[in-house]
Amino acid sequence: MSVTGSIRYATIATLGVFAIGCGQAGAVPPPDAAEVLEVKVLEAEVSQGKEEGLSTLYRMEVLSILRSPSGVKPGEIVTVRAYGPSSEALERGWIGNAYVNPDPEASGSGRQFVVAADRGSLVELPPGPPSATWTREAPTSGQ
Repeated sequence: MSVTGSIRYATIATLGVFAIGCGQAGAVPPPDAAEVLEVKVLEAEVSQGKEEGLSTLYRMEVLSILRSPSGVKPGEIVTVRAYGPSSEALERGWIGNAYVNPDPEASGSGRQFVVAADRGSLVELPPGPPSATWTREAPTSGQ
């Protein structure tokens, strides 16, 4: 391999590492998040909260588990309470990571959580690389 080729590959590798680092800069979970779940929004209900302003109650399906000391399983339906000044709820079908804690105000049955922080606790997943949708083709007769 020539010197020019080596420099070219080193530059491409450096840019790739830089791009990955920048893409994950906002993906740091809140430090007080007990549970980290990949979820899909099934329903959202916005209401006036007590002290936090507006409160949104989400019904979410757990798609996968990144961290769960409480033992949540994929496929479970959980309730997540979010709060803050904005009345905009996530759309039905939204998929992302939820950084949550058990809800201390929960009453009733089922898994109930509250967001770990008012911002950055419900993070949309970045689009996957093209290889994430790759499917294997059937070999042709000559292979």
